[in-house]
Amino acid sequence: MFKYISLISIISLLILFTNSLILPVFSISDQISKTSPPIKPEKGWSVWQRWVYFPFDKIDVGLSNLDLGGMLEFEYSCFGSVTDDNNDIKQETYWYRIANKIEKIGQNKYIQIEVGCWLNDDFKSTTTLTGIKN
Repeated sequence: MFKYISLISIISLLILFTNSLILPVFSISDQISKTSPPIKPEKGWSVWQRWVYFPFDKIDVGLSNLDLGGMLEFEYSCFGSVTDDNNDIKQETYWYRIANKIEKIGQNKYIQIEVGCWLNDDFKSTTTLTGIKN
């Protein structure tokens, strides 16, 4: 009888332990709407395009501490954290547009780039970077 009660106790404890390990699955990508911003150009700007298609070979960005810090603050305002875990969701939510105005200082041509985090049919946050055209 003692062995039988012991076996029931062990099984009960295993069931309790197993049930405590069941965690709800949460993914930020399941919580957002995967639509896009308006694809109409606003005066003085190009149309919004996905950040993954940014022409890094033609425009240098992130050259100043202000831009680097701005992007970190931007990421935090979009996701509440700054980690590599956000890399996949950035590809779905980061959009950019380029100002039509070009400022030439010396040999360099400077342009403004607006980056936005599109979540639930609205820009949760935006930031503006300065780029140099190659």
